[in-house]
Amino acid sequence: MNGVEAADEEEVVDIASDPSGRSGAPWDTGLPTPQVVAARRWTRAQKAAAAIITTDAPCHPVLVRAAIVGRARMPRAALEILAPNGTVIGHVALSNTSRSFDLQQRFWLVGDPTPGSVVALVSEHRTQVILPGSRLKAGPAVGQEWSGVACRMLGWERPAHAAHAPAGFQAVFTDERRSVDSPEFARAVQRFRTAAVTIPMVFFGFCFPYLFIIPLLAHRGYTLPALLALPVLGGGLMTLWSAHCRKELGLEAELIEAGAADWDKEIAFTQSYWASMRRPSVPWEGPLPEAAR
Repeated sequence: MNGVEAADEEEVVDIASDPSGRSGAPWDTGLPTPQVVAARRWTRAQKAAAAIITTDAPCHPVLVRAAIVGRARMPRAALEILAPNGTVIGHVALSNTSRSFDLQQRFWLVGDPTPGSVVALVSEHRTQVILPGSRLKAGPAVGQEWSGVACRMLGWERPAHAAHAPAGFQAVFTDERRSVDSPEFARAVQRFRTAAVTIPMVFFGFCFPYLFIIPLLAHRGYTLPALLALPVLGGGLMTLWSAHCRKELGLEAELIEAGAADWDKEIAFTQSYWASMRRPSVPWEGPLPEAAR
């Protein structure tokens, strides 16, 4: 998605209720009311998308698919919008989600389904709303080669549940493979994030002032190898530990989906990036289209 707008125009608002409320309409069943997940502030694009959500707004039934379109070390995601017959309408930017972000639902596209239009997405039964951070762009969202496995590791794509599979396929679901929701996978993600994000921040926070002390210590007779031992050895150990945690995350991913370990770097960085982009839920106070039912 080379044409995506600048980062400050890519923020996304995701409204999601508790997953238990997916099957019914919250206004007549007593289920939780819709929840909004947002960045601390709305960008102009977000505000424009929110403004078109009115009770009489036109709605068009669509299907939504996520794709990772950015590189592994700086992943970016897009939502591909498809008509019910599978025809691609376009795509929009996605830059944050909630922990309950769920694309398994059917959605209504609020607004004009033509490229260049400001649009929003409201799920069936009005339990989830996404305010894209860009206008609707023409064409499909062209994901990376590893986009599918990364999206599945994020829980954005899930295989059919065993309970809904024909009897002949039950063996596929009884191989005791792990889930992206397993505590082992979650711990592996957290370890990598600590090794690749937290520790480097602390290390460079210490080394930056140390660079100004090196000339003073050298003036007092300390040798250059001794002075550089701390940053060189520390940086080397930090890099090795990050690589080890990345491999461990790949092994955990392999237990979820065969072949996932081949993309350990991509899975690791995507998981780490999106862990920081998940937002807490706050009540949505705006209107919802009457047509989105």
